[in-house]
Formats: sequence, C-alpha cells, structure tokens
Amino acid sequence: MDIRLATLNDAESIAALNAAVQHVHADALPHLFKPPSAETFPASLVRQLLADPNTYIFIASANDAPVGYLYGQILRRAETSLHYAWDRFYIHHISVNHASQRQGVGQALIQTAVRVAQEHGIATLALDVWAMNTQARAFFAAQGFTVYQETMWLHLTGQE
Repeated sequence: MDIRLATLNDAESIAALNAAVQHVHADALPHLFKPPSAETFPASLVRQLLADPNTYIFIASANDAPVGYLYGQILRRAETSLHYAWDRFYIHHISVNHASQRQGVGQALIQTAVRVAQEHGIATLALDVWAMNTQARAFFAAQGFTVYQETMWLHLTGQE
C-alpha cells in the first residue's frame, strides 16, 4: 500500500472514492444527505481544496489503484477573551472503498495525518462522526480518538 499527498490528477479518483462514505450517510439520514452522485463531492471541488495550503488530501493506493483518501485541514484559532489559542488538524473526510476495508488502509491514512500534524507542531487531531455510524465510531476509537464534545439536536417534525 502506498499513501501520498494527492495532486490535481487525483481529483477524479478522490471524488469517486467519496461515494462509499456518502452512501453510508445517505442511507442512514436520507433527509440530510444526498445519495452519492457526480455532484456530491465533484472533482472540481477536490481541485479547489487542493489549492488551499492548509488542506491536505492523502490518497491510498494498492496495486496502483486508489482505495481510500483522507481530507484534512490545519485550523488555527486565535486567543479570545473566552478561550486560549488552539491549533487542530481537522479530518473532514476519510473514506476507504468497501473491498479494502479492514486491511489497514484507514489506519495508515490516520497515521499519515498524525505525522503531518506533528510536523506542524499540532498536538490534536479532531473529527466529527455521526452517532448512527457505529462502524466509524469503533474505527476511530481503535485509533485512539475519544469523545470531547457532543452535538445534540431536537428534530421538529414538519419543520423541514
């Protein structure tokens, strides 16, 4: 397996790999998430993200075929009257195609993000995971992530 920083030439592959995770979300929460399509995470958006110097997209390949990606971003927040300054490496997406899951691809992508965070002097990685996504929650816990904040909602029917 090979993991490297994505280039503009990888945009189509990354867009296609997003379908696996988009499908999980759309199946579980169809009133929030659109089913995967060419418009849900288009290659043009991937190219825009790659132009941001604080964005990192890593692509994992096995036998020269893309099998997963991680999209992360360095976030730096200034001190305010309420909180101290903080830096995070925030993971927006991680997706591994179904056939390559449970083969260390996701773990290798996370470890690559850890190395980048460390290279930038950042001590914390963060991400969001939906409560219904038990497989992802278990994976992240196995990588050492713990819950530090929870978001709750009160969904009012008829108020879509």
